[in-house]
Amino acid sequence: MARYEYIDAKKAVRNADETSRYTVRAMCRWLEVSVSGFYEWASRPTSATARRQERIKVLILKAFTHNQGC
Repeated sequence: MARYEYIDAKKAVRNADETSRYTVRAMCRWLEVSVSGFYEWASRPTSATARRQERIKVLILKAFTHNQGC
């Protein structure tokens, strides 16, 4: 789910003093999803599609680098 992916990406954002900029609870409230739903999503094993996309991403980056950014 895109909302959960967004929360997962933003929960690592830090302020200058290294405190969390946003709490998971606040982001869930803003995006109208449950905190328990987010943590259930986060604990799921990686899907076959996600694993395949990660392998493809590595190959694309390698080809892009090998061809001077083309």
